[in-house]
Amino acid sequence: MPNNSSRNLHWQQFIHLACARFAASNTAIGIEVASLLLPFSKTHPTWNDIPNTLPLAASINAINDDEFRKAMAQIGAYLTWVERGVFSNSEDVNRAYIELVGPEGVKFSDQFRFGIYWQQAHTFYPKHRHNALELYHIISGTALWQRGDQDFKPQTPGASFEHLDRIDHALKTKDEDLLAIWAWRGDLSFDNYTMDA
Repeated sequence: MPNNSSRNLHWQQFIHLACARFAASNTAIGIEVASLLLPFSKTHPTWNDIPNTLPLAASINAINDDEFRKAMAQIGAYLTWVERGVFSNSEDVNRAYIELVGPEGVKFSDQFRFGIYWQQAHTFYPKHRHNALELYHIISGTALWQRGDQDFKPQTPGASFEHLDRIDHALKTKDEDLLAIWAWRGDLSFDNYTMDA
């Protein structure tokens, strides 16, 4: 089991790698969040002593970047994730997220939200919308994403893409679990988040 000193080093590496991925997205959100996020590499979260039971191993093992995989393996299990319940096809938790930096994050910021999102294979995340500008960057797992009423399109590891404010979007996983980092800018309130039944 890694100690806190080791986790802190992997946290720093994880933040640097996330910043690099966002900056390379060639999106305004990604570039802005990368510069805002970087100083948080010098801080670290309060770690859980007991690892969580979220089934992240397959997603972490599928990360094709050795440094990113090692960093996620060291920190992922010792963070407190929000488990967002069951939709329709599982009695187990089939999606979860953690806000690492933001108004409700492990680390506070009122300028942006940044976190990690996980979704189990064969799970549907219905159409939803919010006022924030959103950026996703896929770490592992190919999934089908929909914007508005467009067809679902596969997004593969390494892909970065935006959802503009109030545009419906939905997500389906097929045979792979999905692991992604995400960021919000603009209106950060969850009060305007809605999701279809």
